Amino acid sequence: MGNTSRVQYVATGVFVCLVIMASLYIEQSFLGAFVWGIILSITAFPLYQVLRRRGCGNMVASLVISVGIFALLAVPLVAMVAKAVADLPSLYDWAKSASQTGIPVPKQVADLPGGSSKIAPLWQKYLSDPNELRTWLGSVSHTFATADGKNLTHRLMEVAETFMIAVLSVYFFLVSAESLIGDIRAVGKKFLGRRATDAIDNIVGSVRGTVAGLVLVGMGEGGIIGIGYFMAGTPHPALFMLVTAIVSIVPFCGPVILALAAATTFAASGGGAALIVGLIGCVAYFFGDHFVRPKLISGNTKIPFLAVLTAILGGLHACGLLGLFIGPAVIAVAFSLWRSAVTDSRADCAAS
Repeated sequence: MGNTSRVQYVATGVFVCLVIMASLYIEQSFLGAFVWGIILSITAFPLYQVLRRRGCGNMVASLVISVGIFALLAVPLVAMVAKAVADLPSLYDWAKSASQTGIPVPKQVADLPGGSSKIAPLWQKYLSDPNELRTWLGSVSHTFATADGKNLTHRLMEVAETFMIAVLSVYFFLVSAESLIGDIRAVGKKFLGRRATDAIDNIVGSVRGTVAGLVLVGMGEGGIIGIGYFMAGTPHPALFMLVTAIVSIVPFCGPVILALAAATTFAASGGGAALIVGLIGCVAYFFGDHFVRPKLISGNTKIPFLAVLTAILGGLHACGLLGLFIGPAVIAVAFSLWRSAVTDSRADCAAS
């Protein structure tokens, strides 16, 4: 009887593993979308609870949040693409004219310390010379004509598909939220015991903290710097503001766009306007990255900010954009298990 039970136990385990592996294989194209859906659902769940308390039905609250997420994420991207498409004719005319006559040295270059003696000759060599400029433009055209450029449309279609599946999964996750939460806690308790509650709470806290610290702070920094773009007369300020906000989500990447915007502002409006953009950007990034972002990211889980920061960057290297949220969640679970082990060890020492 014991051997029969053991055989059934092993056979059940093997069968369950095969089913899980087959399910992952079948759904492999959409696993990323499902993970994004989980992240968005965890972030939006407090709003879902508020809507439920105010009398909204389960399906209505889930639909409102799903539509809101779609509008919040899709509208800025569509606006950016539309703006870029609208600027293509003028960009083409500019590139055609520049390839024939070159790009003259801006008069603002002479106002820079050492500008006439150092920057102007380099500008004349690489940008004012039509032959040299045609070489640069030819390499860019060649890139889009090769497989990398042709794959761009395919990649955009994959991103759109992932986005739609993620938003759709948010609706179904929230509709089934109550049963899903109970099931996850029950399964977690079976395998981790009482530590499951702390692990789950830390995962939820890390995801919400990361979303607030990365997305909200990045958007806020982009909005503040965008005001500087409008004040300084930066060309295409709305487009620069949107790109700055999106790029600022990733730590240390926002200043790259800020430097590009400041250079564009300098070329268009002079050193004073570029200085305004640079000062506003430096102040926004200093306070946002040194005070607000660490508090929001590490505050919910009581994890040292250095550990969270390295988890964000390491996750970005390992898993792409999803790693921005997966990395802190994994580290949060690791710290939770460590603290539980320390607490148990101290309790055992005190008892003995």
